[in-house]
Amino acid sequence: MSIYNLPLAGLEIGFATSLIVSLLLVLTTRWHGRYSLDATRGVQKFHITPTPRIGGAAIMTGLWLALGVLPQAQRDLLLPVLIASLPAFVFGLAEDLTRTVSVRTRLLATIGSGVVCWFLTGVTLQHTGLPLLDGMLGWLPFSVLFTA
Repeated sequence: MSIYNLPLAGLEIGFATSLIVSLLLVLTTRWHGRYSLDATRGVQKFHITPTPRIGGAAIMTGLWLALGVLPQAQRDLLLPVLIASLPAFVFGLAEDLTRTVSVRTRLLATIGSGVVCWFLTGVTLQHTGLPLLDGMLGWLPFSVLFTA
């Protein structure tokens, strides 16, 4: 039986990859820590010891590897979302490593990811259960920006 025929192969490979990369990030902190560790002091800090900020890299690695073993129908759904997530991921990772990417730049990258996702998939938020907002979501530009 091929791994491609296993029903949860993508999920299992994605999770295992993410777990392994996460563990490697923790175990190799002494080599990358000066770039990737988060301080323990600050308004939003709650860790007792410095903690790696780059866990998103483990998740993204797992998702991309899982993509390779998913059935074609699932791959067709996931690939556009992963491509669309790249601006938010790249700018977020750059901030994690350099701490020099502004909030505005990261926000614009995240909005850009949302717009790219809409462009690649055509998916927008159209119904919230709030009549006034639902009326505004009927206008495509508002719907795309609100969804992004």
